[in-house]
Amino acid sequence: MGMRSGKALKVKKVIAKKAAKKVAKKAVAKKPAAKQARTRAVAKAPAPKVVTKTVTKTVTKTVTTDKNAALRELAQRIVDATVSNDEAAMFALYADDVESTEANNPPSVGVAALREKFASFAQAFTDGVFLPRGVAADGNTIVIEWDGRMTLAASGRLVELREVAVHEIENGKIVRERFYYDPALLAP
Repeated sequence: MGMRSGKALKVKKVIAKKAAKKVAKKAVAKKPAAKQARTRAVAKAPAPKVVTKTVTKTVTKTVTTDKNAALRELAQRIVDATVSNDEAAMFALYADDVESTEANNPPSVGVAALREKFASFAQAFTDGVFLPRGVAADGNTIVIEWDGRMTLAASGRLVELREVAVHEIENGKIVRERFYYDPALLAP
C-alpha cells in the first residue's frame, strides 16, 4: 500500500494543479465582455504617438519713450536765446498769434505786439542779464525760473529780479506765456 499510495499522492497533486489551472481559465473566461475587450485592447494597443507641438512665444519689451524730449529741447532754445539776448532766435520760437502777459499788464497779442514790448524793455533797462534758476517741461508747458539783473535806464539803479515764466506750447511754438514777478521792483 505504501508504494501505491505514494504514487497516488503524486498523481493527485498533478491533477489538483491541472484542475486549479482550469478553474483559473474559467474565471478569466467569465470576466464581463467589456472588461475582456479592454484587457485585449490594452494588450494590443499600439505605442502612443509622439505629437510634436511648435510653440511660438511672443516676447514683449517695454520701451520707455521720452515724450517730453522735444519740449525740453524747446525749453533749452528759450534759455539759450534769452541768455545770449538773441531776439531773432527768440521770435522764431513764437506762434504768429502768441499771447504774452507781463505781471499785472494786459496781454500783448501777436508777434508785432511782442516786438513792441521788447523794444520798450530795451529802452527802459540797460545791462539786462537773465540766468535760469530752474526749468521744468511736461505735457505742453515749460516753466522757467529766472534770476535777472538789470539797470533802470531812467535812474541808473541796479535791480535784481526773480521771475517765473510759464510758456504754453502747441505744434512746437509758444502760443501763450505769462511772466510773474514783483512789478514794484521796476518802478523808477
